[in-house]
Amino acid sequence: MAKGKGSIKDKFLKEVGSNIKNLRKGSGLSMGKLGLEVGLSRMQISRIESGYNITLSTILKLAIALKVNPSELVNFSVKSKETDLEDLVNSNKASKLKPKSKST
Repeated sequence: MAKGKGSIKDKFLKEVGSNIKNLRKGSGLSMGKLGLEVGLSRMQISRIESGYNITLSTILKLAIALKVNPSELVNFSVKSKETDLEDLVNSNKASKLKPKSKST
């Protein structure tokens, strides 16, 4: 995966999505067919393949449907730095501190 802008989390999710897409296509499955096998819509599969956040249970379901070890889906080639962890922790803290919008 090419280095560029974006957080390590974004890069990770995009690479996981790309791994899923490549394995799905290699298995000859459409997004709709894979979605049916794992209980997701075609749109949800599309989002996952484009880097949308994914749960561990969904990774497991996809791995089973694609007949691979879950580690093949989360194989990540980008080398992380110490500051990446710091950025992830700080962004998580910041999101918890944001005030929730009030509805009128």
